[in-house]
Amino acid sequence: MLPFRVLLILYRQLCPLTIAVSVLMWLAAGYPTPRSDQFMPFITRFFWLRSLSQLVIWYLYRLTNRKGFVFYHHFGLSELQLASGVYLIDILLFSLCVCLASLFIQ
Repeated sequence: MLPFRVLLILYRQLCPLTIAVSVLMWLAAGYPTPRSDQFMPFITRFFWLRSLSQLVIWYLYRLTNRKGFVFYHHFGLSELQLASGVYLIDILLFSLCVCLASLFIQ
């Protein structure tokens, strides 16, 4: 449970940028919901574009905050675990938001 809390600390630093990227992609696609016909093509493109943007975000974070990883290594988390954990948290939260939005949009 402690590594998850530590991962959430890192996610709080990156979430404004990652959420903004996800929401802008969703809005640019015409905010498709799981009930719409456009949802499956959107999810495929979103997954690949979001993965590429996450790599860029992570690279920029590494360049600007290299000393910050000492804190996370103390808890036994590698950079790969941190990057994949942040990506999974972001995808899960975005999926939850899209599902909740689908209740109100259509």
